[in-house]
Amino acid sequence: MTEKTVDPPTPTLPPAVKTSSGVGRAVSALLIIAVLLAALGAAFYQFGWPWISDQWQRLAEIEQQVADVSRQKQQAADRQDELVEMIEGDVQTALAAGRQDWERKLTTSETRQRVEQATSARQLADRMGRLEGQVDRLLEVDRRAWLGQEAIFLIRLAAQRLLIARDVEAAMNLLTQADALLRDTGEPTLEGVRADIARDRAALAALPKVDQVGLYARLSGLIDQADKLQLAYEIPTTRDEGGPSPSGWWDRATAGWRAALATLSDHLVIRRRSDEITQLMTPEWASLARQNMRMLLEQAQIAMLSANQPLFETALQRAARFVALFADQDPDRVASMMADMQAMGGEDIAPQLPDLAPTRGRLEAAIERLAGPTGSQ
Repeated sequence: MTEKTVDPPTPTLPPAVKTSSGVGRAVSALLIIAVLLAALGAAFYQFGWPWISDQWQRLAEIEQQVADVSRQKQQAADRQDELVEMIEGDVQTALAAGRQDWERKLTTSETRQRVEQATSARQLADRMGRLEGQVDRLLEVDRRAWLGQEAIFLIRLAAQRLLIARDVEAAMNLLTQADALLRDTGEPTLEGVRADIARDRAALAALPKVDQVGLYARLSGLIDQADKLQLAYEIPTTRDEGGPSPSGWWDRATAGWRAALATLSDHLVIRRRSDEITQLMTPEWASLARQNMRMLLEQAQIAMLSANQPLFETALQRAARFVALFADQDPDRVASMMADMQAMGGEDIAPQLPDLAPTRGRLEAAIERLAGPTGSQ
């Protein structure tokens, strides 16, 4: 049989005892808390209150400073407003004074400008009146002056054509045009100048005609003839090399003698003792003489084209001396060339041209007198 085990009874306190012990604990806790709070309060009062008082005092000082700063700021703002108002008043006053001064000066300047403009307008009107009078006076002679100046230019151009190119025909045409212009002026004071122009034209018409083309062609022909002048020993001997060879000893000897004479004639020339030393020319000297002749004849051509009479005559004379060296060897050609050179030597290739400067000077003086009274006013 199994026996049942019985637990022992749990001892329990009486209810009264439980309640009194809990209240005591609570009271103890409250006392402890109160003591702690009292200690904390005493410590706070001992240590924290002075700090708090100090902080409150600082806070009060800060608030006072803030209030002072705000007050000062307000005062400064008030003073600034006052200063701004004062400055605005001064500026407005200055502007008003400046405006009044400017308006017064502007009025004075406008008045002065009006006076100056009126004076300038009056002076301009007077000057324009004088100019119109001068223009009216100039219109009476301007056409004659213009025609006279154009005639002066034509006479100057004619003188240049005579001086540079010796173009007589062009100079006569230019003088004719200048005379026509002076005729169109209808000015009696220019009749003397027209007479001078007529004399110059007559002098130009009386000049001998220089046949430059013909003279140049004749000199060219002489140059060609100079290249053909020959010496007697310069004529080549004809040798019949294509013929039959000599058969006999006599023929061979004759042929050898002739060859020796031909070779000797190239180096030896036999002349009479009466011949001049200038005629003893070698082939080299003859070639040099021809070259000198050609150069001198070309120089004569240039002198003829440039109307240089002394150079033309000198070149022909010197060329004739060189031609005379070939008189014995080529007499016919030399005689023809000498005759042609002497004929050309008598040609007047540079006739005296009239001077047109006096005519132009008299015309310029007449035009100045014509415009003088008008230009002086």
